[in-house]
Amino acid sequence: ADYLRMILHLDIWQFNLMLRKLRLKTNEVDRLLGITGYLDMAISVGGFRRSLEGYCIPQLEENANKVYLHMEGGWHPLLTHPVKNSIRADRGVLLTGSNASGKSTFLKMVAVNAVLAQTIHTCTAESYHAPVFRIFSSMALRDSIQNGESYYIVEIRSLKRILDAAQTETAPVLSFVERIAAATQILIHLSESGVLCFTATHDIEMTELLKDCYDNYHFEEVIRDGDISFPYELLPGRAGTRNAIRLLALMGYDKEITERAAMQAEDFIQTGKWSVQTLLGNT
Repeated sequence: ADYLRMILHLDIWQFNLMLRKLRLKTNEVDRLLGITGYLDMAISVGGFRRSLEGYCIPQLEENANKVYLHMEGGWHPLLTHPVKNSIRADRGVLLTGSNASGKSTFLKMVAVNAVLAQTIHTCTAESYHAPVFRIFSSMALRDSIQNGESYYIVEIRSLKRILDAAQTETAPVLSFVERIAAATQILIHLSESGVLCFTATHDIEMTELLKDCYDNYHFEEVIRDGDISFPYELLPGRAGTRNAIRLLALMGYDKEITERAAMQAEDFIQTGKWSVQTLLGNT
């Protein structure tokens, strides 16, 4: 039987016969694959929803004439014990706060929920209302030794991609920008281009420069009994504290280092200039 199959190529004959019959049922096969894919997707979404402590069905608006994002009680789905936060953004959001206070996690939470809303119609929030966006991010950027690109070059390339997208008149743009070091004019241009931009920065001075086109929110820390903790609650307005120097003290750095750093920071706040004398400790 094996020699007979080798001589007559019966397997190839059988394959072509099956292929000929299959081609007569192309539409039915295509529909079957579509139904199978839909069921597989539905099972996956159902399993994801089952794994959550709660979720909502987002309300998405197509062909919206304005950009906005209203979310109540949102949380990041990867966190075990998340702190829920709400945001009503009708224009850009400028986020400030101390180190490790939750700025980046908040940006990622909003971004993840926007993607989930527009893909599997599921949000880890109590409610979500927004247009259908084109979503872009400029976060967790790194310089590249292999490509010979500094962090600044990588950042401006990423921001240029968002600016170019804003020039095309299709769906509105929702963007998330972290650790921006570029000029405030880029953020102003994004706002004027109709981009709903969520951005985080340590530069408190930017909150004053952008107050006419961005709403200010912040996170803050709590220092008690020589220890620092973070409530991770979104608060209105700009940050009023900077904790980098206090973190040095809590980590056991020499008192002389922390005192000089505090003096230098205070002098900058008062004068707007970094003083070499203050930097050297006036010694």
